Amino acid sequence: MKRILVVDDNLDQVRSLAMMFNTMGYPCDYAINGTVASEMAAKYRPDIVFLDLLLPDGHGAAICREIRAIPGLKETRIFAISASSRMLDYQRAIDAGCDDVLRKPVSPATFERLISGGMNRRKLREMFARQGDKDS
Repeated sequence: MKRILVVDDNLDQVRSLAMMFNTMGYPCDYAINGTVASEMAAKYRPDIVFLDLLLPDGHGAAICREIRAIPGLKETRIFAISASSRMLDYQRAIDAGCDDVLRKPVSPATFERLISGGMNRRKLREMFARQGDKDS
């Protein structure tokens, strides 16, 4: 069973997502800022993190780096979520190691596809890198 961590400073949003994931059968924890997110990630060892990019105590990209630096969480799938349309925010998230960036609002079907292992930017980059190695 995949364990999920949702990080968003909007308490209603984070609770709604946690309730949806629990209803879908996935254990879910949540945090309302980056500091708590890093602590919870270390404690609960999520398989997947849905991370708001614009948090009151830092950019989601920095939080992504912190989570990836926790021993055993390097391969945790981290999806940034943002209402921002600024490409700079998206690029910062990808450069920090997020698997993909989702624009709010995100549909339940999209969440389910990502949880079940659907294609994302990180998988595409790895696939193209492997293909490039074969072509060399």
